[in-house]
Amino acid sequence: MSDRFIAVTCFICLSASSMMHAQTPASAQTQSGCATISTPNQKKDEDTIRRIEQNWLTAEYRGKPQFLECLLEPDYRTSGRNGKIRSRKDVIDRVPQITDLTREVPKLESIVFVHGDVASAHSILRTTDKAGNPKEVHFVDSYTFHDGQWHAYSGADL
Repeated sequence: MSDRFIAVTCFICLSASSMMHAQTPASAQTQSGCATISTPNQKKDEDTIRRIEQNWLTAEYRGKPQFLECLLEPDYRTSGRNGKIRSRKDVIDRVPQITDLTREVPKLESIVFVHGDVASAHSILRTTDKAGNPKEVHFVDSYTFHDGQWHAYSGADL
């Protein structure tokens, strides 16, 4: 089975569960706190998803786990290239608390598809490894729109 087949299968299965999230109301306190942290002016369009993807990467580089706490659904899961599943907590916990604020955040290239209240983004991160060699990382994130904002409910490293 190819990695692409597995990633597409995961996306289809998880997309079906997104309707369940659309019915889950967030608390007023959480919505209020996240309004100042989340990507502003969210619409049901490709540009918003691209901005969220870039802001997600920036949060990881700048040590801002609060951004992910607001973005990721409570039952968020992501799969690595090795097939290992990571939970929402795993993803948030790997964001460093103290980072090098001078480190440049790479610009993502994202192919986005929006279909009503769900969206997917295939993003490409071009960076360098520790030895300075060019490195390209591909990943897919899936989103659902509710409570006036996009929330990630699954991901996969390709």
